[in-house]
Order: sequence, then C-alpha cells, then structure tokens
Amino acid sequence: MIIGSAMEALVTWTIVGLELAALAVIAGGFAWSAGKTFIIYIRDRREQRYASFRRELGRSTLIALELLVAADILRSLVLEPSLSNIAVLGALVAIRTFLSFSIDVELDGCWPWERAKARPQGAAEQGTL
Repeated sequence: MIIGSAMEALVTWTIVGLELAALAVIAGGFAWSAGKTFIIYIRDRREQRYASFRRELGRSTLIALELLVAADILRSLVLEPSLSNIAVLGALVAIRTFLSFSIDVELDGCWPWERAKARPQGAAEQGTL
C-alpha cells in the first residue's frame, strides 16, 4: 500500500509539474514574443512585427499543448483509469491535436505534407526551417 501511495503522489506531482511547465511556456512565450516584436519595432521593420509575434507565440502555444496532453494522459490512464475518463481523454487529445495541427498550418502557411515543396532550395540542406 505504501508503494502505491508513493507512486500516486509521484504521478500527481508530475502532472502538476507538467501543467506548471505549460503555464510557464505560455507566459514565457508571450514575453519572448513581445520582446522580439519590440526589438523589431525599434529597428522599424513594420512588415515583420505582427508576423514575428504571431509565429513565436504560436510555437510556444504548440509546446504548451503538448505538455498539457502529456499531463492529461497521465491523469486519465494512471490516476483515474475508467472508461468515462478515457473517453474524455480521447476527446481532449482530439481537440488539442486539431488545435496543434491548425496552429502548425498557420505558422508554416502550408499543409504538413507540402512543407518540403514550400522550403527554399538551400534550406533543406542547411537544416534551417
């Protein structure tokens, strides 16, 4: 019984840690995006301000969504394994996957399977993008 209780506490703290990490990524991503946009504003590159802010904020949002999915998986499968919780988990993962996919398409401007065609010629060999 003690081992089960210790394992439950470890999983609970892991879930809390993942959720706090997601919150930190969102807040840090916003701060990073705003700072980068401010630097671009100072350099007077008007055409890049919004696009840069949106791209950086979208990237941090994607990372936060992944952390939240991991926390939900642990909560549903380890702490409270029931058919209704697994159904809710499936719905949450589906919604978050759709959001991630949508944000990814917005950031890249193309479907994931068209990314190789959308890259500049030298970017694929250099590892950029």
